[in-house]
Amino acid sequence: MSLRPITIGVLLAIFAGGTYELFFDAPSGPRTLRAFDPDRTADLEVDMWRVYYTHENTRLFADLTTMLHEQNRYPWAEAGVAAYHLTRAASTFAETHTAYELLLPDIEAAYATAKDWTQANFDPAAVAKAELAWWVARRIPGQNSPEQVGGLIADEDALLYGVPRDRVLAASVLRARAGRLRDDGGENADWAAVSDLLHQSYRQLHDAVSH
Repeated sequence: MSLRPITIGVLLAIFAGGTYELFFDAPSGPRTLRAFDPDRTADLEVDMWRVYYTHENTRLFADLTTMLHEQNRYPWAEAGVAAYHLTRAASTFAETHTAYELLLPDIEAAYATAKDWTQANFDPAAVAKAELAWWVARRIPGQNSPEQVGGLIADEDALLYGVPRDRVLAASVLRARAGRLRDDGGENADWAAVSDLLHQSYRQLHDAVSH
């Protein structure tokens, strides 16, 4: 018997399995943005912040893809597309101080994926504008206190999770405090303290949106 048909069959089976895993196989669990692991999310965000400031965009893309796959339960292909948009927005933001509105299509595309996947009710355009607002505010003296930036993060989280703003405000201020601590330290930032604040933030956010 010729081995060729068997070999082709094996290759086709491997290809089919890989295609299924890439495009259709998602982690088990509900399709909701509210059911995330706060400590894992915080760990990934710490690494994303570190590589953002060292302009390691490939690693930023990998972290975003991992987070979207694990925490939002996207298939790998869906996670990769959304991560591509977010990485491009973040890397462009790092290099520019004008025309911020040009970043909105990429951020909106990522949140449109989240809305479609989870069948949520939020407006991706509104969430994208809210996210960009606090990115920009962190750069503006007089508008970048943790309370001010935290309020803008709370605006976004309230839209994204469909909860009252005051329910997510404390968690949002903690996240903003983590960002300010990183900014104040620069290259010598106390990453252990930044991590601790982000862990507190995501634990409080999880409690606020999961009940």
